[in-house]
Amino acid sequence: FWASDNSFSGPIPKELGLVESLDTISLGNNRLTGTIPESLYNLYNIEYLNLYNNMLTGSLPKNINYSENMSTIRLHDNELVGTIPESLGNFPNLEILQLHSNKFSGTVPDVICENLSLLTSFETDCPYLVKCSCCT
Repeated sequence: FWASDNSFSGPIPKELGLVESLDTISLGNNRLTGTIPESLYNLYNIEYLNLYNNMLTGSLPKNINYSENMSTIRLHDNELVGTIPESLGNFPNLEILQLHSNKFSGTVPDVICENLSLLTSFETDCPYLVKCSCCT
């Protein structure tokens, strides 16, 4: 599902997360608001999640259950808060994890640095808002 760069506004429909066959959600660079629907954190076939440059708020849940084939998570340039969950370290094929330009706090779990051998782009707000042993 590709719908980036369209000036869409309002919340992300929770029904989008009910489409179990989705392997891509690209809603970056719109004017989406509200929290990321819980249903989007349990898409077992998803490989690419792009929600960057919106006005999304709230925190990431402790458990994120994506496909082990997940390759890209781009949540940067939103208003997300809280800590970065350890479950983001559970995706062995993750290559891009971009979380910068949000309001995360705390420490990036070491498991993210240790378990993601394919990670080529990991961006957070180190060392200003979060602490991390592997930030770039």
